[in-house]
Amino acid sequence: MTITPDTDQHATVISHFGNEILICDEQGQRRRATARQNLPALVCGDKITWQLTEFDDAVIVGLQERHGTLTRSTPFKATKLIAANVDIVLVVCSHKPKLNTGLLDRYLAACELSGIDAHIVFNKTDTLKETKTKEFKQQLSVYQAIGYPVHYTSAKQNEIETLKEPLQSKTSILVGQSGVGKSTIIRALVPDAKPKVAEVSDKTNKGRHTTTTSELYTLDEHSYVIDSPGIREFGLGNIDPEQLATGFREFKPHLGQCQFRDCTHTNEPGCALIKAVQTGEISQMRFDSYLGILASLQE
Repeated sequence: MTITPDTDQHATVISHFGNEILICDEQGQRRRATARQNLPALVCGDKITWQLTEFDDAVIVGLQERHGTLTRSTPFKATKLIAANVDIVLVVCSHKPKLNTGLLDRYLAACELSGIDAHIVFNKTDTLKETKTKEFKQQLSVYQAIGYPVHYTSAKQNEIETLKEPLQSKTSILVGQSGVGKSTIIRALVPDAKPKVAEVSDKTNKGRHTTTTSELYTLDEHSYVIDSPGIREFGLGNIDPEQLATGFREFKPHLGQCQFRDCTHTNEPGCALIKAVQTGEISQMRFDSYLGILASLQE
């Protein structure tokens, strides 16, 4: 197909490096482009229109309507957009670095509030003894009980079969701590991809940052997966404390059932959530996580 100057073309943002934006056009070709100044900041997954200039430079001239936007807050409570047009968030965790259910709950709450499907991926199963694997499966069964799919994978051994079907005809993003194996999963899903990988430090039990910017990879003509930089904290400061309870999906049947309309679900008498914890309808672990996040939002 011959592309002529000043003719609108469609593409997807693959990655963003300073002023340069890497896009994938409708023919599957990668191009470096710049964006017009009247456009908002573009992120991985954005659907855009672009034109070729008379000097054969690609210029992004329009942004299509977004859906499935994944955001987090910065330490200064500003909202940072991570990716757009996301259908599924794969929250990757492992035993090394240590499983952080608090961080997991923050990701799940953000997905719930954004209306994005979330799956949990427990990676590095090849490095665990069977008894330890059973312990983690018991811990994560709390999430399966409330409807979150949990996948057990070993990306190094290329044991990722359960991931492939949910990703078909979707745009997905891998999120999680540094060192949990997100980039290794990408390499298993997309053999031609070459994201950098690094081992977890034995001294700190924390991963080293190898992915510094989000990047989109093509699984097939209709399926894409985004690799995102690892983080140790996922800020939810961009949401109101009153919204937080709706980010915990198992809380929803009990909301509006409290004795007091302005119940914060912390220690009020007649709180339906506290009663549900006492009767086992809500896990103590998840409720404690909610209280911890709520306290951080009220600081």
